[in-house]
Amino acid sequence: MARVNLRAAFMSGLSSTVTAQQVFTNRVDEVAAFNRSVDGLRRTLDEAEVSPVVDRAQGRRNVLTLYGVGGIGKTTLSHELERRLLADAADEDRDDAVTVRVDLSEDGACDIESLLLRLRAGLGQLGSRWPAFDLALASYWARAHPGEALQDFLDASPALRRASRSVRLGDQIAETVRDVDPGGLGGLTGLAHRAALATYRAVRDRVREGRLLADCELFAELIEADADYETLSYFPYLLAWDLERQPRRGRTARRPTVCVFLDTFEVVNGHTDRAVERLIQRCVYLMPNVLFVITGRNRIDWADTGVGGELDYAGPQYWPNLHFSNDSLEPRQHLVGYLSDSDAESYLSEALVRDDEPAMPAEVRRRIIAGGQGLPLYLDLSVSHFAALLARGGQPSAADFGGSFTAVATRSIRDLPREERDLVRTAALTDRVGADLLRAGQPNVSDGSVVRFLRRPFLTHDDAYVLPYALHAALRHAIGEADRTLPDGWSDRDRSEVAARLLAWLGERLGPSAGRVTVAQALESGLKLSAAHGVFQDWMARATQRLVEAGQWTELGTGLSAERAAAPEYRAVVAAIRGVQLRRTGRAADAVELLGTAGEGVRPGSATAQLVQIHLAHALRNHGDYTEAAQIYRALVGGEFDTAARYWLCDFDYLNGRFGTALGSLREQRSRGPEDEGERLRLIGHIWRVNARFDEAAAVYGQAIDLARREGLAAAEAKALTNLAQTACWSGDTAVVADAAARARDLLDLVPNPVELVKIRSAEAVALGVAGEAGAAGEAVRGTRELADGIGYRGGHNLADVAQILLGVLGGDHDGARRTRAELDARTRRSGGNTYWVPIVTSWIDGVPEATEHDLRVDWVDGPAVSLGRWAEVSTRR
Repeated sequence: MARVNLRAAFMSGLSSTVTAQQVFTNRVDEVAAFNRSVDGLRRTLDEAEVSPVVDRAQGRRNVLTLYGVGGIGKTTLSHELERRLLADAADEDRDDAVTVRVDLSEDGACDIESLLLRLRAGLGQLGSRWPAFDLALASYWARAHPGEALQDFLDASPALRRASRSVRLGDQIAETVRDVDPGGLGGLTGLAHRAALATYRAVRDRVREGRLLADCELFAELIEADADYETLSYFPYLLAWDLERQPRRGRTARRPTVCVFLDTFEVVNGHTDRAVERLIQRCVYLMPNVLFVITGRNRIDWADTGVGGELDYAGPQYWPNLHFSNDSLEPRQHLVGYLSDSDAESYLSEALVRDDEPAMPAEVRRRIIAGGQGLPLYLDLSVSHFAALLARGGQPSAADFGGSFTAVATRSIRDLPREERDLVRTAALTDRVGADLLRAGQPNVSDGSVVRFLRRPFLTHDDAYVLPYALHAALRHAIGEADRTLPDGWSDRDRSEVAARLLAWLGERLGPSAGRVTVAQALESGLKLSAAHGVFQDWMARATQRLVEAGQWTELGTGLSAERAAAPEYRAVVAAIRGVQLRRTGRAADAVELLGTAGEGVRPGSATAQLVQIHLAHALRNHGDYTEAAQIYRALVGGEFDTAARYWLCDFDYLNGRFGTALGSLREQRSRGPEDEGERLRLIGHIWRVNARFDEAAAVYGQAIDLARREGLAAAEAKALTNLAQTACWSGDTAVVADAAARARDLLDLVPNPVELVKIRSAEAVALGVAGEAGAAGEAVRGTRELADGIGYRGGHNLADVAQILLGVLGGDHDGARRTRAELDARTRRSGGNTYWVPIVTSWIDGVPEATEHDLRVDWVDGPAVSLGRWAEVSTRR
């Protein structure tokens, strides 16, 4: 289906160690709203004549929003709602209630693959059979991640690992796949791309035959669609479809209750770029049988018609309960207010107790309540301050309390020993911290101070993460402001110096064996530090290139902006990421414009400058400007990306007919690994092919095919098979071309590359023409041009021209062939490449002698007469 259609704690000598953020206060209205929302959604689903899962035009009533200022207790409320739901089910001996919790501020939480797998793991508590989603996922994974085991991905992220292992998610999906393809689990485990291909083809073929999930509307379209994030974002529909078919449970045989808690929604809501929010909204809309409880700082605007175009589903017709005028029907949007004075009094009386009496005097409690205005985090910090004063042997007085939130944060810092003050300032610089990161930021602080600091109640802890500690976001901001008023407070320079040490530690973790998730998380944290504190280190440019080369460019840099006040290097990396995204989505001209100025202010020759330049060169090449691209590649030789630059210079020599020079350089090049070696072999094959030494070309392409198969490189094998078809076509052997083309297309189902499809179609056109099937050949030429236009691939028209000229000569239309040759000549001269095709086609039209005089700059391997003589034979084979 076309993409457009798929659219804490310490308290010395006190009897209570509970903090305000851990105490659930009496949020009566919110609890009642949640209960009504659960019941209301169940009733809506039961009473619907047609399930909203199937009827995607029905307005959605499956979102409960709890929003309010930072520190108001939204996360605590969310956790309590989840606890109560599960506790009530357990009390009634029911197993029909499951929950999924996602904190969108966690590293990788906004990645659509991770989000969907966490949803699937949560639903796996209801049962192991989710056929529509599992088979579609296996088919997607086989193509999007050839050679990468799904289990490795599940284990790479702490939160995902914890969720998936609780239900043995990998085994559940494997069992579903085994039912369809007993011997093809390689598509799931990633042991070999050929096994992955077998899995995908088994699913696809049974779908096409109508023998697999024929009653699941759009299942076939999702199986056939490109394996990319856009397609994947529609998979929640399959989860919802499977959920509808889960058996009813209990004596009343009622449908399962599924609640998904999305916390810290402000991470994706309200930004200029709403790409991530659009994917999450699509997930919510396509799962109308699941209650989504969204907590964040902002009211969501999905029911506002003014956001049309930014989000798929905008307006009250899609979200009738989310419109601002709805103040009664649940689920809906609720502003989470500040705690009442009575709630705050209850908390302060119970948080610190001595001899069964409140440790805090009444006048202190009144002072705190007056200053806190009902903000739970304010109460929490005040309790910590009271405990610290007691621990030092003092008797706190009312004068020690009250004031603004920043004043409370100031007192909290002042209460700490000097070393711990520096540690809290360090922790406030970044999202998550751990002992090692803190030691890197403060190398002179003792280990004992680090240990004591990590026990402080204002830190939250989750041992599922490599960096398991975090300060509340509101507290982080307040500490930054409060610190400026302290005598020993940090200056901006101090913060930058510590941020640089944190950056260095993050970069040191990225050795050769670091996985994609580790690299991506380190880069995300590094770029945030860079944006906030004006620091930068070269490893971030290298990490960016590493992720791009691994194909992980879709979500890279999400939520980042290139502010003019930021460091030039930071702006340049963000621009490079954006340039890649533009180029890979067919907007090469826009990428050239963006990257042309992205390196302003960056030190020439730095890793960042080179990152921008190499992607500018790639964009120019995609846009058809080979000459300017080559100038950039030459300047990059000997630098960070030397190997890539040298390879593309060899390619430029080849494109301009300097075959001897290109061959010499390729034979001297040292490959970094099998991927590089495969590219080197293929380029050698190209040189033999355009010199009409077809046997040598076929032999080299055969080596490239064998290497790719041995190493599990599906994309490389597809390219080499395409090149083999481009070689065999000149003999008119349609059977060999058809076999190579079919094998290549099968692999391109795994790793889509539309450029290769253009090349395959042009090879088929030539083979058909030489074989005498003029009508089919002409249709294949037209197909080549349509495919090329569809992806903006100008080089595709060169291939189509060559095939069309050959057809003209074979059919006796020499005048038409000459007109097409003139167009080919003009186009290749403008681009600065592929000019050797003109003398080749001239050998067909006007003979070898004239062809040898056409472009004397072409360095034919065996000389012009011999090489072009071999080409001339092509037009006489029929």
